[in-house]
Amino acid sequence: MKLKALIYQNPFGFVTALVLLVSAAVSCFFSFKIAVALFISFVTVLIIQVICSVLSFGSLSKSVAQINNNLGTDAGDNGFPLPAVMCDRFGNIVWYNTRFSEDIVESYDIKKLSMADFFEDFSFSRLLEERVSDASFAQQRFTSFAMPVKSAKKELVCFFLFDDTHLKDLAEEYSFSRPFVMFTLVDNIERLSRNLTDSKFAHVCGGIESLIEDWLKDEPVILKKIGSGSYLVIGEKRNLDKLCAGKFTILNRVRSYKYNGTPVDATLSIGVGSGKTFSECEAKARKALDMSLGRGGDQAAVLTDEGYIYFGGVSSRTNDNNRVSPRQTAANIATLIKQYSRVIVVGHKYSDYDAVGSAMGMHFFAKSNGLPSYVVLDTKTTLASQLADISEAEGFDGFISPSKAIDICDDDTVVVVVDTHRQSLLDVPELYDLAGAVVLIDHHRLSDDYMDDVLISYCSPTFSSACEMVAELIEYSTIQENLPQFIATALLSGIVLDTKDYVLRTSQRTFEAAGFLRDNGANTVAVKKLFAIDANMAGMKNDIISGSEIHNGYMIGSTQLDGRYLRIVTSSAADDMLNIDGVKASFVISKIGVNKIQISARSLGEENVQLIMEILGGGGHNTMAAAQVKCSGIEAAKKLLLDAIDQYNSNK
Repeated sequence: MKLKALIYQNPFGFVTALVLLVSAAVSCFFSFKIAVALFISFVTVLIIQVICSVLSFGSLSKSVAQINNNLGTDAGDNGFPLPAVMCDRFGNIVWYNTRFSEDIVESYDIKKLSMADFFEDFSFSRLLEERVSDASFAQQRFTSFAMPVKSAKKELVCFFLFDDTHLKDLAEEYSFSRPFVMFTLVDNIERLSRNLTDSKFAHVCGGIESLIEDWLKDEPVILKKIGSGSYLVIGEKRNLDKLCAGKFTILNRVRSYKYNGTPVDATLSIGVGSGKTFSECEAKARKALDMSLGRGGDQAAVLTDEGYIYFGGVSSRTNDNNRVSPRQTAANIATLIKQYSRVIVVGHKYSDYDAVGSAMGMHFFAKSNGLPSYVVLDTKTTLASQLADISEAEGFDGFISPSKAIDICDDDTVVVVVDTHRQSLLDVPELYDLAGAVVLIDHHRLSDDYMDDVLISYCSPTFSSACEMVAELIEYSTIQENLPQFIATALLSGIVLDTKDYVLRTSQRTFEAAGFLRDNGANTVAVKKLFAIDANMAGMKNDIISGSEIHNGYMIGSTQLDGRYLRIVTSSAADDMLNIDGVKASFVISKIGVNKIQISARSLGEENVQLIMEILGGGGHNTMAAAQVKCSGIEAAKKLLLDAIDQYNSNK
C-alpha cells in the first residue's frame, strides 16, 4: 500500500503525529525530558494511525469485495467486458479487474500506481461530473467512463477504460494534415521601388526572398512568388503550428534586414488561413492579410475557426505620401452620399476632440455636396463639450441627440462612422443597422470585431488621427466652398490631441494637413485653450502620478475618484507619466461603474499598448489605447493588467 494511501485514510491523525514530532524537535532546545515525552507520544500516535489506516483500508477492500459479490464477479475474473478500475476520491486504486491488470498495466506494479497516472489533471469531482473523459497510460490512449459506486465506508468511483488509441491517432493525424494558406506581402514595396535604383531594388527583393526561403527551409511547404514582394505559402497545420510556436521570426528578420550595411526599413504583412478545404483557407488568408494590413502591417494574423491570433506588430508604419487614395476616396464618398437623402455622422462613445472634430469635418463635406447632414453628440458623455459649445456659438447647428438620430435614420440615410471601427463602441450602435449605407473612416489598428460589411471603408493606422484623414478628404475633394474657420479649428484640435502636440505618430502628411487647416483659419490659440485644465483637475492628476508604481518600465497609477472629467484627468495623467525617465508605457486605472473598470494606456512607441489592451478586450493605437474590464475593483484590475503585460512580453 502506498504511503499516501495510508495517510488519506485518516489525515487528521497523521497531522497530529506531525505536530508532536515538530514540538519534540523544538523542545530539545528547552527541556530534554519534555522532548523525549513528546517523541514517545509521536511514535505512539503514529503506530496507532498506521494500524487504524490499514484496518480502514482492509474494511474498504471488504466493502469492494461485497460489491463484487453483488455484481457476481471478483477481482480475478473477466466478468467486465472492459478494463475496469475503482478508486477513492484521492485516486488510490482499491480494486481492478483482470483486463485492467493484463491489458493495460501489464508489467507495472499496480501498488505503485494511482489514477492520477492515467489523467492529466485528476479531479475526483470533475471526472464524476463529466462522466466521459480522456485518459492515457504508457503508449495507450483511452476514453474513460466514470460511474459512482455506493459504499458505506468511502466515496468511490469506477472507471471503465476503452482503448481507442488508433482512433485518437487517426483524429490527431487528420487535424495535423489539414491545409493552411499563407499570403506574405512586403508592406512598403512601392516606396522601396521609388527610393532605390533598379539594381539595388532587385538585390533587396532577392535578399528578402532569401530570408523567407531560409525561414521555411525546414518545413515541407510550397512557397511561390505571386507578385512583386508577394508570396504564397501552402502547407499542413502541423507546419503552421511550428511557425506559430516560433512566433513568426521572419518578421524580425525582415525588419532588421540591411543592404550593404544600411537598413532598408522593410516589413512584412502576413495573413494565414486554416480550415478544412483549400478554398476556405484561401478566403481566410485574404481576410487575415487585410486584418494585418489594417492593423499597421509588420505582423502576422492567423485566422482559424477559433478566431484571430496575432504575432509581431511592434513597429509603427511610415506614412506613404501617395495622394491617390484620399482623392479617390473623397470622390467615391461624394458619389455614394448623393444617392441618398441625408447623412448622419457618428463617432465613438465618450467622444473626444478627434471624434467630434472629424464628424464636423464630414458634416461640412456632406453639406458641400448638397446633402442635409447631422452630427450625433451625446452631451451627457462627450469629452468635447467645450469644442461643441464654441462651435455652436460660431453658428454650427448640425448637432443632434442620439434619440433624434435614431428617429430620422432609415434606408435613405448614409451613416458616416468616424474615429472607430467597432459597432459596439459607437455613440449610437443602432444607427449601423438602421442605415441604408455606411461609410467608415478610422485611423485605429483594426480589431477582430471591425465592421467589415460597409460600402466604403477608409481605414489606415498610418494616419495620426481621424481629423487628419478628413482634412485630406476635404483638401483633395472637388468642393469649392471655403472651409469655415471654426471647423478648421475643430479638425486641428483632433490632430493636436492624438499626436500629443505633434510628438507621436506624425508624418509629412500630418503637418501638411495641419498647414491646410491653418491656411483656412484654424485658431491655434483656441486649440491650446481647449486642452487647459483647472486647478482642481491638475491636483487630481498629480495625485494619480505621485501614487503610481513602476514595474519593469511600465508605470501604473490608479484613482478612486469619479466625475464627468475623470476620463480627461486619467488620460492626461497617463500622458504626463511618459515624461518620467525610464518609463516605457503608462497605465491609469479608474472605476467608471459598478464592477466596471477603465484602463487608459500610453507609450512613446517603444511598446505597443494596443496589443496589451486587446488582451483585456480593448483596443486603440500602438501608442494610445484603452480597455474596459469587469472586475471587483482597482486591485483586481491591476492584477489583470499585470498578467496582460506579462502575456504581451512573452509574445514578443
